[in-house]
Amino acid sequence: MGDLRRAAPCEPAVPPALHGEAGALRMTGRDFIVFADNWGRHPSSTQHIFRHLLSGNRVLWVQTIGLRNPSWSVYDLRRSAEILRRFTGRTSGQAASVPNLWISNPRMLPYSNVAAIRALNRVSVVKTVRAAAGALEFTDPILVIAAPNAADYLGALGERLSVYYCIDDFTQWPGALTRQIAAWEETLLRRCDVVMATAQNLREKKTRGGRVPLYLSHGVDVEHFADCEDPVPGVISALPRPVIGFFGAISPWVDLDLIAGIARSRPSWSIVLVGPADVDVERLRALPNVHLPGKVPYAELPSFARGFDVGLIPFVLNELTVSVNPLKLLEYFACGLPVVSADMPEVRRFSRAVEIARDTQGFLAAIETCLAADSSERRLERLEIARQSSWSAVADRFCSYLSAAPCASAPGEG
Repeated sequence: MGDLRRAAPCEPAVPPALHGEAGALRMTGRDFIVFADNWGRHPSSTQHIFRHLLSGNRVLWVQTIGLRNPSWSVYDLRRSAEILRRFTGRTSGQAASVPNLWISNPRMLPYSNVAAIRALNRVSVVKTVRAAAGALEFTDPILVIAAPNAADYLGALGERLSVYYCIDDFTQWPGALTRQIAAWEETLLRRCDVVMATAQNLREKKTRGGRVPLYLSHGVDVEHFADCEDPVPGVISALPRPVIGFFGAISPWVDLDLIAGIARSRPSWSIVLVGPADVDVERLRALPNVHLPGKVPYAELPSFARGFDVGLIPFVLNELTVSVNPLKLLEYFACGLPVVSADMPEVRRFSRAVEIARDTQGFLAAIETCLAADSSERRLERLEIARQSSWSAVADRFCSYLSAAPCASAPGEG
């Protein structure tokens, strides 16, 4: 690829549903340059997919800055310190204990809505990434973009094929650089060879000129959650039952009013929120039956979930969340947990296995239904749903979409 001025982008056909063993249709022997979140910081869908591609391919993972300008909040100051520490280290190097993965940390400045800073970032990123790819002797790499700000580097990295993997409606993120992100996305949607979206609403929103993004729903690491035999941590096991739990980032799209309403209405229930908070949660801490253990490593998450009686997805319904495909739904299923969720389109696909609620009273009634109706048979049914959506199968479908693009032939084939 490399030239953004080509007459027409490659239009991949939608492949049929995958059959056979997982991994059978997977690409091998290819070089990938991936712009996404920070590797290992939290288990994103992009990381899950590429963990399944690393055994047969080489990946240069480029860590970028966020999609909004930093503020003086405690959370932003901590994140800024993390990024500064990252930038003071090596710009590129092999990931520890992860074969075939190299991490690139190009120097970047925030405030990328300022033209001069965008230009400086482009010079820095292109120079750093090209140098790293050259040192690794990458050949006709596939460029995968999961962070819209990487639109500025399309065509400058020697890629044979470009992919936009759209996992959220980034223009709706709280505090995000909405106009700049919209401009970046227009570039990606019109110029990338392959465009995928993780939710049907996202496909509709990101359709351009009759070109509908391909649908790639999320998966789950079934064994990680289902096979856990670690004891439930004491901070959970010591609580009065039932334990109504949530794990994930406590962000602006989590409905704190709803959680507080549930806690006040059922003081005998233990409400547990496991994860980092980037919003003020002091009003929840003030409630005696709400417990916030904080962030825990992904490796320990299943042991915490084992102590839940019901899993919650208590999201605010807005323009952002109607296009969200919540990773935790299938993770709860892999734990066998009954689930009560806000009414999001991607959750409705599993309406036979999840209770959907729209307000505090609805959540209370749905949780009580789950507590009364749960059984070992129903837990096995939920686990089976999770098994049908493994990340290995998602990685296969990801590769099948790339392989279907006319310009995706391996080096030497075309």
